[in-house]
Amino acid sequence: AYLGLQLWAPTAEGGLQRVGAAADTGDESIRAWRDWARPHGVRVLLCVYNGLKGWDWPLARSAFAAHWEAFESALLAEVRRLGLDGVDLDLEGNGSFEADKSSYVGFVTRLAARLHAEGRHLTVDTFAYVWNAPNQSWWPDLLPQVDALTTMGYDETGAKAPEWRGFAAQKAAAGAHAGKLMIGLLSDRAEWRGDSVL
Repeated sequence: AYLGLQLWAPTAEGGLQRVGAAADTGDESIRAWRDWARPHGVRVLLCVYNGLKGWDWPLARSAFAAHWEAFESALLAEVRRLGLDGVDLDLEGNGSFEADKSSYVGFVTRLAARLHAEGRHLTVDTFAYVWNAPNQSWWPDLLPQVDALTTMGYDETGAKAPEWRGFAAQKAAAGAHAGKLMIGLLSDRAEWRGDSVL
């Protein structure tokens, strides 16, 4: 199991900035989560996202494409400093960004190799179907590299959902790597597509 602490955002120069900093999200709290999680079989990940002002894909692209070396180093340094178990890459873009696929996959491949060399994990978050970035059409290149992939369809997706929204369709799209799929679930609902969340 993974617990992604969504407390970091990239900078345009490939650095990291802490977001939502407060007493309960400071280093001491992060270490407390880490120390609670390990005996419970939960890996605590640094979650970096680009959603501070809408889903800012140009900001994400600047980090993972133009300044990938600095971004990679910043992620690794923070993971090591806090003794975390890896990185959850939650960089999202609303629109067609197929031209960025190669740069994104290259970044994921390099970061995964470095994290894995240290016994750490990399997970990525993607859209559930073919729209936006990263999306399901990128899975064949991403899934062999990562330890898990979160598919973000939320109330659109589910075991009983029709067509591409159903888990069976997503499992088929993931192929041999279907065991790495994690399905995004809304946290503010007691029901999910007609059944209780539990």
